[in-house]
Amino acid sequence: MRDFITKTLDGIRDLDEKTILKDALNDVFWELYTETERKYALLEERVRAELPLVYEPYTICSTVLRRTQVDNGHPYLSPMIPSESESLNVNVGKLADALAENEQPVIGTVFYEADYLKCRRVDLDHQIFDGVFRIGGEQYPFKCRLKPAKRYMDLVANLYGMFLQNNVPWTTVNCAYLNKFFDISLIDLPTIPPYKEISGEQIHITFLPYGDAIKRDFIPVWNIDRHRVKGDDFPMPALDKVNYEYRFHTNKLSVENGFLVDYDSAYIQSSRREEGIVVAVSPVQRGLTWDMLRIRRRQDRPVDTYPYVVLSNKQDDCFSTRLTAASGVQVKTKAELRKLLSSFESAKSVEPESMNLVNDKISGETYSMNPFIMDELRDPEFQRTLALGFRAKNRNDFLSRDLVSFLVSQAQLVYSEYNCVGTLL
Repeated sequence: MRDFITKTLDGIRDLDEKTILKDALNDVFWELYTETERKYALLEERVRAELPLVYEPYTICSTVLRRTQVDNGHPYLSPMIPSESESLNVNVGKLADALAENEQPVIGTVFYEADYLKCRRVDLDHQIFDGVFRIGGEQYPFKCRLKPAKRYMDLVANLYGMFLQNNVPWTTVNCAYLNKFFDISLIDLPTIPPYKEISGEQIHITFLPYGDAIKRDFIPVWNIDRHRVKGDDFPMPALDKVNYEYRFHTNKLSVENGFLVDYDSAYIQSSRREEGIVVAVSPVQRGLTWDMLRIRRRQDRPVDTYPYVVLSNKQDDCFSTRLTAASGVQVKTKAELRKLLSSFESAKSVEPESMNLVNDKISGETYSMNPFIMDELRDPEFQRTLALGFRAKNRNDFLSRDLVSFLVSQAQLVYSEYNCVGTLL
């Protein structure tokens, strides 16, 4: 409107007419326009408030930290596996016993700072590396290999099951770092005095030809931690007159966070979230305790520094996103798909550019971040491919194909009738 008024005034050549029109606009129309805009803004905010963004409390953040950087008092980040925050010590006797049983014991974990395609080749090469144990001034050579550390994706798979149990909509977790962790598996052990404890500082390996891209003493962290909680001492009978309702007040763990009840940690039939309360329904008559996952809201402090960027599955908070989340209905058009992909925070680094349907099933440069979700009704023999092309703002970023994989994995959830793949253009 402001541009329209300016353009209209510029088009009037008579100065007297321009002055009269300007006064009329200032005295009447401009205040009317301002008041109308104010009321439209209030109406829009009211409608937005009636459509809460259900995904927001369950946004998953993750990154990689040095073990020495892990802070138990961090406002939102915790190790995915808490025990990994401590220094690794291995027992020589246990290593020898494992090798005698044809096992390949793990003596450490490394982070490979490389593109997804390079990480994938590490698993295929089965390359053997040379290393030494430095103990008391002596060196004991050994041989090892790298194997993908699958335990982290197992945690994501368990998280998916808990989302289903708690009836919370699932959004693909941006786990771009997890496929870059590899376990150091021992395949040959030198003669070392038995039952000798070896620390991580005494293990030295030359990871040629990968060099400095292999990082030691890094662990994945995310904004999830586990708590053992206790409900009411005297629970209320449930409506079915068989079970009991135990209430836990979430203000004990900050009410603004997301909470998931672990059904496997106790005898729990169902659960629900009320205002400031988590209710667990169980046939246990008294003294029920259970595990609950807390998904903490992101709160970066000025003093916090991260060696790698913090990734998340956060979406833009706009009216269309809230409406889609509330209705659960996706319109199957290219424009809608582009809007969906662009709504994620990761789309700022890799932008969707092309979308093409191919009659054959083809492979791209991406992988599924939801490998635990199986589609039992889709026939793989008669499946078309939805090929998505992305333009990376920094093509040399080692995370680019992983971010594309995240967006493609989310598209796969919506467009399950296609085999969704992605490539960097």
